[in-house]
Amino acid sequence: MTPDLRRPGPAALARLFRFVVVGLVNNAVGYGLFVVQSLAGVGHTEAMTVSYVVGMAVSFWGNRAWTFGHDGPLWPTVLRFLGANAVGYGVNYVLLTALVEGWGWPQIPAQLAATAVVAACTFTLMRLWVFPPAVRASSGAEAAEEAARGSSL
Repeated sequence: MTPDLRRPGPAALARLFRFVVVGLVNNAVGYGLFVVQSLAGVGHTEAMTVSYVVGMAVSFWGNRAWTFGHDGPLWPTVLRFLGANAVGYGVNYVLLTALVEGWGWPQIPAQLAATAVVAACTFTLMRLWVFPPAVRASSGAEAAEEAARGSSL
């Protein structure tokens, strides 16, 4: 049965919800740190870098344990996670630099806008590469049931 990509199943929607919750916590911590650093006079690139690294730690443990229920080998997963976050960091850097230096936006709202784009990119990478379905903890029956429901997220 081919999954219906237009109508994700309940398991996919629950996973997306968990990703959003972890992301909200991650971004509250990271964005809060970015704002504090910005108000203290730290430049946008430096503040983004520090807050991104702190947010990565929150994101890894929350997404591994709760969002994707991953129980595969730790270190290969960490390396894929770092790769996905390198892509996210690059997207964040390009957008933040363009908004602040190219378009003259203040750095605090510019980072907020960039965060939304980075979240979409990182969810896709986490779901398909970092914590792929074949590696996530689930019984064969659960995996078959999820595939039959058309879970695509």
